[in-house]
Amino acid sequence: MRAAEDETNVGEDSFLDTTANLVGILIILVVVVGSKTKLEAEEYGRKLAANEATEQLTEPARAARALASSIDEQAVRQREYELESNYRRAERDALLTHVQLAREQIAESLEELDSEKQKSVANARELEKLKQELSDTQDQLGAQEESVRPKIVLEHLPTPMAQTVFNREMHIQLRGGQVTVIPWDRLVDMLKEQVPYAARRQASRDVLEEKLGPIGGFVMRYRMTRIPGGFELERFELETAAGAPTESMQDALSPTGRLRLELASRKPSETVVTVWVYADSFAEFGELKSQLFQDGFLCAARPLPEGMHIGASPRGTRSSAQ
Repeated sequence: MRAAEDETNVGEDSFLDTTANLVGILIILVVVVGSKTKLEAEEYGRKLAANEATEQLTEPARAARALASSIDEQAVRQREYELESNYRRAERDALLTHVQLAREQIAESLEELDSEKQKSVANARELEKLKQELSDTQDQLGAQEESVRPKIVLEHLPTPMAQTVFNREMHIQLRGGQVTVIPWDRLVDMLKEQVPYAARRQASRDVLEEKLGPIGGFVMRYRMTRIPGGFELERFELETAAGAPTESMQDALSPTGRLRLELASRKPSETVVTVWVYADSFAEFGELKSQLFQDGFLCAARPLPEGMHIGASPRGTRSSAQ
């Protein structure tokens, strides 16, 4: 009986030992699996963080590439715009040049009109003005006797036949009602002195464009083209500089005026006064011409439209004095 009890106790102890061993193994497995899971979780976290950092670095690079591409496109468009602008500017300059040449040709054609036709036109205008004044006077006087009508005095300057100027010329600018004596001879002398130096300085070029002055309130811009053996003057223009010595007509014709002093230094029999007159000063030109006629000077008119500079060319026409 006792032996049976001992066998039962031994069996129970073996079962308990087996159970304990299984529990221990399970605990160990749980620990191992937990440790591995923790390591994998940490590894995944590190990879995720690395991927996020990489994306954060990649995004600015992508934006930089897009910005660089946009800048390149803008540069291309800017170059295209500049080319188009230069082309349009060249077209405009060519058109302005044609307009300028047409104006000069028209001015030369007007200057070459027959003097008799000019005289006929002037006489016709004076006759029409006289008829108008007579009609106005008759309307005012009504039926009064002819003897009591006021006399009409028509001031008339003799207009001799126009003749081409080969004498010494004195040049005047009449613009905005203001008179400016042009230092023409000084500018031309300075041009003759400067041309050889400019030609040597730019001997490799086919066209020379230079300026000189200001002298006496004027700046000269000239253009020369290459010919066999040197350069030839093509044209020069005068621009009024700031502070040019201008005078009103009254001051210019006064005893101390620049114009009066310049006229006093010249002989009327040897000098022709060329007046470059703009459209806003035709009335003053009539007054000036009358005074010059009284002083014995011949007068040549050079009408200029607004915006055109005073200029001369070896192929241009001479002034016609009256």
